[in-house]
Amino acid sequence: MANVYKCPQCGNAFTSQQEVSRVHCPYCGNEYDTAGNQQPPQFNQGNTQQQYGYQQQQQYGYQQQQYGYQQPYRSNDVFAEGPSGKSRGIAALLAIFLGAFGIHYFYLGKTTPGVVFLVATLISCFILSAVTGIVALIQGILMLCMSQQDFENKYVNPAVSFPLF
Repeated sequence: MANVYKCPQCGNAFTSQQEVSRVHCPYCGNEYDTAGNQQPPQFNQGNTQQQYGYQQQQQYGYQQQQYGYQQPYRSNDVFAEGPSGKSRGIAALLAIFLGAFGIHYFYLGKTTPGVVFLVATLISCFILSAVTGIVALIQGILMLCMSQQDFENKYVNPAVSFPLF
């Protein structure tokens, strides 16, 4: 039988399979007993980065320790790897300098668009390389200007199999 608890701090309801006297809210990290008495947050005196159940990650912003919730990626470093392990700076440079051959698509793990760019450039005896090069140049500039989260959504995990713009 699942027990339903409502956090007095954030107001979110959650369930637990066991009946316990103290629970942790999976949304805000608040600890309280089931009678409603709230426990003040515990601070680690030696490490000020660890407060309210969150710990600071070096690349991925803040991540809650034991509940699996991860807040959005927050880094302004273009060459930092995102959650997928792909750097938008490297992808942008590949698109700008080698984009006519589709190398940036191969880096991102999108082999179909990479092969299309490569074949279009090689079969047309480099006549279409101007077209694919301009498309890739625009993509590279857009990759440098967008946020890491937009880059991940548009080029790494897109809804379409051939992401252009």
